[in-house]
Amino acid sequence: MLDKMREGSQGVAAKVVLIVIILSFALAGVSSYLGGGSTAVAVKVNGEEISEASVEQAYNNERARLQEQYGEQFDLIASSPDFAQQVRAQATQGLISERLIAQAIDDMGLRVGDEQVKNEIRNMPEFQVDGKFNNEQYLALLRRASYTPANFSASLKQDLARRQLLQMLVGSEFVLPAEVDLVNELQAQKRVAKVLTVSADKFTDIGQISEQEVQTYYDNNSQFFQNPEQVRVEYVLLDGAALTDQITVNQADVENYYETHQSDYQRTERRKVAHILVQGDSEEAKEKAAAILTEINSGADFGVLASEKSDDSYSAKNNGELDWFERGVMDESFDQAAFLLTKEAPLSEVVKSQFGYHIIKLVDVQESETLPLADVEVQVKAALQKDKTSELYYELQQRLSEVAFESPDNLDEAAGVLNSDVQISEFFSADQAPAELAEKSVQQIVFDLNFREEGMNSDLIELGDNKAIVVRVSDYKDASKQPLAEVSEQIQAQLKGEKSQAQAQEFVESLMAKLNAQESITDDLAAKGLEFSSNLTFARDNRSYDYQVVQKLFKLAKPAAEQVSRDWVTTANGDFAVIELSQVIEPATADNQAKEQITQLLERSTSEATYQALVTQLMAEAEITYPAAG
Repeated sequence: MLDKMREGSQGVAAKVVLIVIILSFALAGVSSYLGGGSTAVAVKVNGEEISEASVEQAYNNERARLQEQYGEQFDLIASSPDFAQQVRAQATQGLISERLIAQAIDDMGLRVGDEQVKNEIRNMPEFQVDGKFNNEQYLALLRRASYTPANFSASLKQDLARRQLLQMLVGSEFVLPAEVDLVNELQAQKRVAKVLTVSADKFTDIGQISEQEVQTYYDNNSQFFQNPEQVRVEYVLLDGAALTDQITVNQADVENYYETHQSDYQRTERRKVAHILVQGDSEEAKEKAAAILTEINSGADFGVLASEKSDDSYSAKNNGELDWFERGVMDESFDQAAFLLTKEAPLSEVVKSQFGYHIIKLVDVQESETLPLADVEVQVKAALQKDKTSELYYELQQRLSEVAFESPDNLDEAAGVLNSDVQISEFFSADQAPAELAEKSVQQIVFDLNFREEGMNSDLIELGDNKAIVVRVSDYKDASKQPLAEVSEQIQAQLKGEKSQAQAQEFVESLMAKLNAQESITDDLAAKGLEFSSNLTFARDNRSYDYQVVQKLFKLAKPAAEQVSRDWVTTANGDFAVIELSQVIEPATADNQAKEQITQLLERSTSEATYQALVTQLMAEAEITYPAAG
C-alpha cells in the first residue's frame, strides 16, 4: 500500500503523508498490501499468500527508486545481466519481512483501536488547514494517492501497531557506562600528523594515447557509452489555471454568491480599551495595582493615572488607550477580562497577565456585523471565480477521464473535450523530460514496458492542484551504444587521467618504500615540487580536511616515543596522501554532553540490531514456499 501511495503522491503535502506513515526503522525493500484471492501466488509465508502482482509492484517501485537515485548512471546499472533478478529478489525479501513482522504483531496481541487511528489522522499536519483537520484536504490527498479512506485507515492501523513493536524493542535496550566511556575516549581523542598530498596533475608526461588503446577501452567498457532509452509521447493536459478566461462573472452572480456566503464576510466584534499596567509578579506589584484601582473607584481620572503610573509607556502617552482588537489577540486573561466589560460596568478588577497586573477600562465596542457588499466585492468576485473554475475543472476532468478510457487508442477525442490539440513531445529520456512530463508518476508510466507495448491511453494522472494529464507513447527508441567517434575524446581524457593516476600511485608507493627503509625522499619531493605539511592536529570529526585522510589517520597504530606511524590513502577527489602520525592526544576530561549523545547513539544502534535480529529469527523459523517457482 505504501507503494501505491508513493506512486500516486504528488506535491509536498502528499509526500509528507509518506514520511508520517513510513516507519523509522524501514523494512528492507518496499511494501505492498495486495495479495491473496485468486491471483497468482509468488510466495507463501507461514501459509499467507503474497501475490505475483505484489512482487511485480514492489519490483517496479524499487526500480523507479533506483532510477531516480542514480539518474544518468541508471542505464549502466540496469545493463547488468543480474540487475532485474537482484532487484526482484530484494523486493520479494522486503515483502516477506514485512509479512513476518505483521504476523509477529498479531501473535504478540498488539492492537490499535479505531479511535486511535482517527486521532492519528486528525493530528496529521498534512490533512490540516489553518491548524485544524480538513476533510476536503484529507480526501483530496487520498484520492491523489489512489487510496480510499478505508484502505488508508487499515494501512495506518498496521503502521501504528508496528510502532508499538518498535517502541517495545527500543525501550528494552540499555548501554553500560563502561561502553559509553570507551566510545567517548575514542571519539574525543585527537591526533597529530603531517600530510603529504600527491596529485595526478604532477604526472602529465604520458605520451600520446593510441587509437588501439581508445578502441580497446571502448570495446571493454561499452556499458559506459550508452544513449538511454527514449520515448515520444502524445498527451492532453488539463490545467485549471488556464480555465480562468473561460469563466464569466456578472453582477447578479456576485450578489447571489454574497447572499449565500455572508458568514464568510463577517467583521467580528472589536473592542477599544484603556489599561494601566503594573509590571512584575510580586505581591508588591499586585498591591500597587489594587491601590490604583481604589483611586479610580474613588473618582480619580483613569486617563491621568494611566499617563502618570502605567508601566506601558506607549499607551500611557494616550491616556492608556490601546488600538482596536478582536478576541484572541491579547494575552488570554487580559482578553477574557476585556470582553466581559460592558458599558454599564466598564471597569475591571485587577487582572494578572504574563506582563504584570492590569486595570482595564472599556472605551468603545464595535459589534460583529456583516460587511456590506461594496466593502468586500473584490474578495467575493475572486472567491466566486475560484469556485466556478474549480467546478469547470472537475467537470472537464471527469469527461476527459471517461473519453480517454472509451477511446483508448488515440487522444483526439480526449483533446476535443478541452477544445485543444493533442500535444506531441520530441524524443526524450527519463532525465531530459519536458517540464509537463517530468513528474515521477508520468515517467513511471511512459517508460513502463507493458504500457508502451499496449499502445493505449493512460488513466488520468493528477499532477497537482487543478492539473492533470492523459498520455500515450507514440514511439520508442531502445538504449543504444554511442558511436566511437562521439566519445573518442572522452575516452582519451579518461585514459590520460588513468595513466597519470597510476604514475602518481607508483610514486607514492616508492616514497613509502624509501621511508620505511629510512632512506631520504628529499630529492624525490623536490623534483615534483612537493612537501609535507607542518604538524596538524586532527579531531575525529574534523571536516576541514579530506574525509579519507582523517579515516586512515585514526586507523593508524599509536606510535612509540620519537617514532611515527605511516600509511597512504587515496583521497576523495582522487589524489594520494601520505600520512605520518607522530602523537595521540587522549581527552583530559569527560564531556558529559558528548557522552549523552553517545549513549543515545549506542542505544539506537542496539535497537536497530535487535530489530534486525528479530527479522532474522522470524525468517529462520518461518515456513516460506515459492509456488510460482514450481
